[in-house]
Amino acid sequence: FKKLSTQVPILGFLHPRPEGRGFHEVTLEETNLFNVLEFKDESSALEALKSGKIDAVVVFPKGFGTTLTSGRQARVYLYFDKSDPQDYQIVSGVVKGFFGEMEKEMRRRRIEMQLEYMELYFPKWAIAEYNLTTEMIREYMLASAEPIVIEEKEVEGKTATPIQFYVTSFIGIQFLFATMLTIGTGTLEEIEKGTLRRIVASPATAWDFLMGKMLSTFLVIMISIVVGLAYAKFVFGETIVPSLLGWIIIFIASLFSMSLGLAIAMGTRSIRSTTAVVNFISMPLLFLAGIVVPESALPKWARPIANYFPLGRALKDFRLLEIYNRPASEIASDILWIGLATLTSLIIAVVLYNWAVKRLEI
Repeated sequence: FKKLSTQVPILGFLHPRPEGRGFHEVTLEETNLFNVLEFKDESSALEALKSGKIDAVVVFPKGFGTTLTSGRQARVYLYFDKSDPQDYQIVSGVVKGFFGEMEKEMRRRRIEMQLEYMELYFPKWAIAEYNLTTEMIREYMLASAEPIVIEEKEVEGKTATPIQFYVTSFIGIQFLFATMLTIGTGTLEEIEKGTLRRIVASPATAWDFLMGKMLSTFLVIMISIVVGLAYAKFVFGETIVPSLLGWIIIFIASLFSMSLGLAIAMGTRSIRSTTAVVNFISMPLLFLAGIVVPESALPKWARPIANYFPLGRALKDFRLLEIYNRPASEIASDILWIGLATLTSLIIAVVLYNWAVKRLEI
């Protein structure tokens, strides 16, 4: 947790409350599960919770122990700070899990006590007539107290290592930020130098220039990606070697980014403005589209961006394919959607480019 390097949630309970002493002895793999702080009153405990000094407050009402041991229903008050939903889920899960296990142990002990009395006072003839044994009675009583037993089995699933995630993030940065900026500013530089005006007046067409510019941009980005993948292997001993479908996803995503960058450049007609707009668009998307931040860590309102924005969706599918080894059929519909979005953005970029070329001809 954020408060302790040992990742143990801090609990506060009111003092003096002997009922809470057991928290000190709770261990997991010989490590104390709770770091307990005692408070003299409820207000000071809640103030510590609000200020972030502790993660939870446990209040044991007066007479809790007497009520519990007498067989009556006891009550405990739990306070959590919900400002961080992820922390709240983890801390509340640990604390409530402790009380859940405590309830199971108490039920078991009560059943054992009841069985001892039953062995002493239950009529022997009834046991013989109904062919009952103490073990059978114990099983029925345990089933009535705990009808369902959940037994957890561990399965070693495919998980992404940090290096794999960062490598794919690097690829995402290339086809989001670098591609968009390279095609946009590169085209405007040629316009400002007069290159495109001379091409318009030559046998070569403006479309030849555009195709050459896009191919050169794609080549530069591909070289950057390959160098980055090789660097990760050399430095960290781990990398990703994209499959053919993986390279196709990178190509489609790069083409979408080039179309978007070209459209921005043709709309602004200024290198400075293009750089500003590209930064304004791409910088938030680096985080909100799940490129440098895992989708699970995004706020709920931002997750649709990672799922439906073409570049975010492309990177997510790339990770599913290359890291988690998902079948191509699972992401086929996504690739179709990304391809349609890329075609649409390319048409818009070409229209704007054609408009800019006609202005040069006038």
